[in-house]
This record gives sequence, structure tokens and C-alpha cells, in this order.
Amino acid sequence: MKAPTARELAEAARIVAVLRSASFIPHKPYPKQAEFLALTDLEALYGGAAGGGKSDALLMGALQYVHVPGYSALLLRRTFRDLNQPDAIMARSHAWLASTAAKWSANDKRWTFPSGATLTFGYLDNEQDRYQYAGAALQFLGWDELTQFPEAWYLWMFSRMRRLVGANVPVRVRGATNPGGIGHEWVKRRFVDRADPKQGGPFIPAVLADNPSIDAETYRLMLAKLDSVTRAQLEHGVWVRDSEGLVYHFDEGRNLIDEAPECPHKVLALDFGATAPTSFNLLGWRDHDPTVYVLGSWKLSNLAPSEAAERIAEIASVHDLHGIVGDIGGLGKGYQLEFQRRFHMPLEPAQKNDKLGYIALFNGELERGLVKVVRGMADQLVTEWKELPWHESRTKEMGGFANHCADGVLYGWRKCMAFVERPKVVRTLEEMATEEERNLEEAVNLAVERAESAEWWDS
Repeated sequence: MKAPTARELAEAARIVAVLRSASFIPHKPYPKQAEFLALTDLEALYGGAAGGGKSDALLMGALQYVHVPGYSALLLRRTFRDLNQPDAIMARSHAWLASTAAKWSANDKRWTFPSGATLTFGYLDNEQDRYQYAGAALQFLGWDELTQFPEAWYLWMFSRMRRLVGANVPVRVRGATNPGGIGHEWVKRRFVDRADPKQGGPFIPAVLADNPSIDAETYRLMLAKLDSVTRAQLEHGVWVRDSEGLVYHFDEGRNLIDEAPECPHKVLALDFGATAPTSFNLLGWRDHDPTVYVLGSWKLSNLAPSEAAERIAEIASVHDLHGIVGDIGGLGKGYQLEFQRRFHMPLEPAQKNDKLGYIALFNGELERGLVKVVRGMADQLVTEWKELPWHESRTKEMGGFANHCADGVLYGWRKCMAFVERPKVVRTLEEMATEEERNLEEAVNLAVERAESAEWWDS
């Protein structure tokens, strides 16, 4: 991570001093908060352990340019209930701003400052909620508890980030969060691990010791009551998650292999997308082997039917396919027949009934190591398996997360299972003779016991 320069730290301190003089910020930022405020990157994340001052850091970041005319900031929580909690960030803004020159609009959940700048509070609980911000033009977007959101929603909101030419204010997207939650994996990938240097931004880790305003000793006593995983997340800011909330029970050590054996039988499974990506998933199996091998899995965006057909034809020319299954999704009931008529490909509709039940069966196979994935040939699938969470109801997958490869592999696995051989229990003549001898011995012993018992009773 590139640390802020001395000049950037000095500029951030100057701006905070201006805000403090106007009473908009009640206390000087602590060192980690100051480092966060000085960042000039488009994206950045603050947090880790609970009590590290992340809400203050995020609110300070939102207020950083309220002296600039036309500046617009938005702070988001997952639900309105989260937003409206007495100790939440919106309530904190009232403690900071109620006695200042800023004016509050209860209807709009918005502060307006003497410069004309605004700070709005909102929520984003489902796919449709994001469209309430379709007309927004933001220079600051803050995500409070970022790991409670899907990555797709986070990325969509970048379309709201813009400024006028020559505007003397940066465009910034900032998050604050603890580890855990439905978005744990993507947030860790994007910021903590920085797996792709072209995505995400700096991560400023903070713990209790970085926030002197908290009674750390008492708070640690409270955290000691938690389970080990949650305590590690909240007390120490460790980016480890409890996988119970994930849909698929994938394990790299158990389910990844460097090379697959030769599979004479193969199935191509597709999850077609109209606006979403189309996934291509090649699965194989062998005679006398109960394992299904995922030989390849990838997805491509913006494919027309003819382009998808070309891709399928390319795959079929290399692999002797036992079948092609596909979910036509929202492409229309006539799509399958039209696809077959125009491109002369036998596209079998994917079996989608009882998805929850088949996910449970598939997880059993994953846990037994009877589904193997070739390393490096299905990276997008592995990412989906490692990040796709259940909805809170546990009756469906959480919206906003990619599942195109996961669904395609599930369709293909169901097709394979109609042909994969399960090992039969075969006993030798010697084993059967031994078992018969053991049963006979037990019967004799039981008869003797009963006879002895009868003799004792008669005497």
C-alpha cells in the first residue's frame, strides 16, 4: 500500500482544521483516521477490528469538502433500520452537526451546509433500492459496514460518481467495515489482499488501540463472550470467515487437483445470459470412478446466440460430448428450439427443479471429495463458490452475487450423475463365510444362555 505523502497529510490536516473551526468535526482525527483522510485514491477501506473508530473516520471523510459549493456526499447502510439505530452513523452526525450552521431535512435525510454542499444518508437493501440514486451526482460515497453488501451493488454505484470540469474536489469511494458478513470474501479480495492491483484501493487496518475514546479493557471483556471466529474478527481484525453462510462447501485442499485423468465421457453445461454473462462448463467422468471432474469453467459477457453457438461448436470440435445442457433463463421459451433449428445443436434444457435439494446433494459430493476441479481451469467458478452466500432466509442465494458458473456446473453435474457409476459393495466368498460363521456362533451362545437361565429357574 502506498502511504500518503507528507504533503497529502498536511493538506488533509489543513482541511480538517477548517472543518473543526466551523464545528463540523468535534475532535482531531487519530493517526489512523488522519492517514485515511489523506488518501487521494479513488477507493479505500478503513477498519478491521471493532472499536477502531471506523464510523468517525467515514463521517469525517464525508464532511471533508462540505466547504466547497456543489459538493455532494452520500453515506449508505444496508437497511433503513441500520441507518436509524440510536448509535448509528446518522445519529452521530446529529451529535456533531445539530448546533452548527448546517441544516437538516428529515424528509430527505440530508444535511445542507452554508456553501450549498450536501451530505445525505441512505440505504441499499435490494437490487431495486439502487435505482433511487439513479439521478445522483456524487463526489463522495461512503459504505458503512461494506461487508454487508454484494460487490455488484458496490460496482453499480460507481455510475453515480462524477464532478464538473474544473471542480476543486476529488471523487472518492470509501468503505468502513469489520471482517465477516455476506461480502467478506469480495471485500478481502478487493482491498485486503488486493488480488488485482487494477481494482480496489488502500486498506487502513485499525484496532481498539487506534481509538483512544473507547474503554478498551471493558470492551475486550464483552468480546471475550463471542465464539472464536467472531472474536478474531472483531477484537483483532483478522480476515477469517465462518464458511457456514456460504452456499457451496468447496475446499481447495480437498477439491482442487493439478491435472485430471483422461475422461472419455464429457458434458457441456451452459448458463445463458441475456444481459448477464453466459457460462461454459465442461465436466467429465470415467468408467468405474464415482468422481465428476470439472475440466473447465468460464464465462463471457455480451454474447449473441450466434456467438454462443460458435463457442459451443469450437468446444464440440475438440471434445467428444455426451450431451449439451443449458439454462435458457429469461431468453424465452422458444429459444431452445430456435437455437437447435438455426445452429443444428442438440441443446437439452437444464434440470432446475428442487435446486435447494440438489445443492445439498452436490455439497455432500464436494465434502466427500467426489467433485474435483482442475486448478487454473475454473478460476471464475472457484471465486463464485468461495463468495456466494445464502440469503438470510436460507431458502435462496443472496442477490447481487455472481452465480453463473456455479449454476452451470450444477446443471452439468446433475446430467453426469445419470451416468456416473457408484461403487458397489462386493463381498468375497471368504467374507460371507466368516460372517455366516459369526452369526452361527452368536446364535449358539444365545441358546446356551437361555438354557442355563431356564435350568437355574427350574432349580
